[in-house]
Amino acid sequence: MELDQLKEMWGDVATQKNSTSEEELQTLLRKKSKSPITKMKRNLFVELLAIAVLYIFAIFHYFLQYSGGMRLNAWLLVVIGVLYLFYYQRKLKLLNSMECVACEVKSNLKTQLKTLEKYIRFYLLAGTALFPFAMIVTGFIVFFNAPEISKGATVPSGSDAKIFAVLLVLISAVLTVPMYFLNKWYVRKLYGQHVERLKTIVEEMNED
Repeated sequence: MELDQLKEMWGDVATQKNSTSEEELQTLLRKKSKSPITKMKRNLFVELLAIAVLYIFAIFHYFLQYSGGMRLNAWLLVVIGVLYLFYYQRKLKLLNSMECVACEVKSNLKTQLKTLEKYIRFYLLAGTALFPFAMIVTGFIVFFNAPEISKGATVPSGSDAKIFAVLLVLISAVLTVPMYFLNKWYVRKLYGQHVERLKTIVEEMNED
């Protein structure tokens, strides 16, 4: 009888120890992960604020200073801005869920980290691809709808348009290369380094 009681007591102690260890592990994970997640959220808000100010200023500038086809630049910025807002909303929602104290679990956090990495990779590639696209579209809008052209001062011929298109594509392609590396540094500075730190924390927790 005493042996059975001893086994039960030992089992209770072992269970309690494992439970405490898991709670301490989750608490430690929350404390360590909160810093990089908070920094990413802060960077997200700063970036969103900066883009909102710049885009609103540029949009109002085109609407107030130009008419006709030149206003297409403003609508282009509106479309890009809406897409950015949708992306930021999804990323902010993910970061908030990663910061959730009640629902944060190691396995869940690892899955969320993979999703966040996909968001950041998409942001890098989409931001890089957006540069030549916006440059080419804006170039053609200005080429065909500049105030001098709309007033009839000069009318671009078909050969002029072809030459302009080739030069515009070549310049965009050349500038996209340094833009990619600049964008890569920018994305890593704001988000990438914090994701790497978070991954290291999760891996350390797994080793323990």
